[in-house]
Amino acid sequence: MAIISFTTERRNQQEAVLILIHSNFSCTCPFNEIAGIKFTPILPGNFRGQYSNSIRENDVFVGVSQSGETKDLIDIFNDIDASGISVKKITIVNNENSTLAQEKSDFYLPIKCGPEIAVPATKSYMNQVLLMYYLAIKVGEFKITHMKDGKELEDHLKELEHRKETLSYIPDLIDETLKTTESQVEKMADSLFMQPSIHILATKISSVSEEGALKIRETVLNHTQGIEGSEFKHGPNTILGFNTIFGTKDLEYFIKYNKDLIAYALERAQKEKLGEKEIAKLISDLSSYIFEPVKPFNISPKAQKIFDDAISKFNFIENLDTNYPLIFLTGPDPRDVNLTISQINTHKIRGANTYLIAEENDELVKNCKSVPEDNLNYEFIFVKLPKTDDTLLSTFSSMVVLQLLALKMSIKKMKYLNKLHIPMHGVHPDVPKNVSKSITVD
Repeated sequence: MAIISFTTERRNQQEAVLILIHSNFSCTCPFNEIAGIKFTPILPGNFRGQYSNSIRENDVFVGVSQSGETKDLIDIFNDIDASGISVKKITIVNNENSTLAQEKSDFYLPIKCGPEIAVPATKSYMNQVLLMYYLAIKVGEFKITHMKDGKELEDHLKELEHRKETLSYIPDLIDETLKTTESQVEKMADSLFMQPSIHILATKISSVSEEGALKIRETVLNHTQGIEGSEFKHGPNTILGFNTIFGTKDLEYFIKYNKDLIAYALERAQKEKLGEKEIAKLISDLSSYIFEPVKPFNISPKAQKIFDDAISKFNFIENLDTNYPLIFLTGPDPRDVNLTISQINTHKIRGANTYLIAEENDELVKNCKSVPEDNLNYEFIFVKLPKTDDTLLSTFSSMVVLQLLALKMSIKKMKYLNKLHIPMHGVHPDVPKNVSKSITVD
């Protein structure tokens, strides 16, 4: 309990200010939901610009690092020491023999999940979230000791006891999620693994979408961004409909399109008995027209007719107007579900496919299933999470699904690129290119 008592030293303020510093960790909702205290997540790189001159006596800093050797995080702890201000420094680490645990913190909490074999850590992140959940409960218990007797105290005690019980459900919840969602995750991975860009839109639990996006970026090597769903309307939604983000699958489509175009022109040219040079000129003009749409005027009337028929029959650019993949993530809270329904309906009519990760909700699924009038190629895939009726518990099942999705997408893309004999492509679920277990340089 010593770690929690740090917050009580700020007796002249109504609430404690805790700052969480980590390179990619912002799942602090348990402290708001359970303990009702302010807990501010901040990236090490942003700390100097936003908080370095506003540190106060007895602030509490919690640094989270799997390796315990993260350089930018160590630098911030050094800056805090150099300030001379009396603050409390806590670290949450997997490696107990690390610099952050042994040298830089007043107190460290080990997450005890064993060595990370794969570079894109999954179990360490899960244990970090679980430990935050437990810490929030302990903070809530400590706050209760300062309450007067009465109904409010009784209600808080019941809620905390319930939260303690839910902790014991999590292992079975994870196991059930893996068992019941794999087939739909496989289907979603088939649809997404060669997409050059994806957005994961979360309602309220944006930290889960950010973590899922990171795992996909790390192992699949595409652009994937996780954000709060409501923010997508403020600019990022311009990516819907026709766009110029192309990937390897688009190259495959282009080759097939060009092959069909040339085959059509050759068949027509042979029927019209065009000469070899004229055929070669016709093929060259058609290939150029795809990206430089200027009609030739120095070919015979027969060749011109074939050219005109070919470009009216084949429209390469028009067929590139494909739906953009949006993964929607929501907990079971009715308000969150309704907000997600609104976002889905807003985006799918503008050219989006819907991939939903959520607990069963008839109204939510009905709105996802309906095909927009002007979007006949619309696709909807639903990964149904085990029913918990609890937003905090659903964060764990959601995390499992996104991590499993990243794994399956990475394996599928790796096999595809291997088949093309592309050397050093770097797509691998265990050792993706440029990723390391700890960042030890500036």
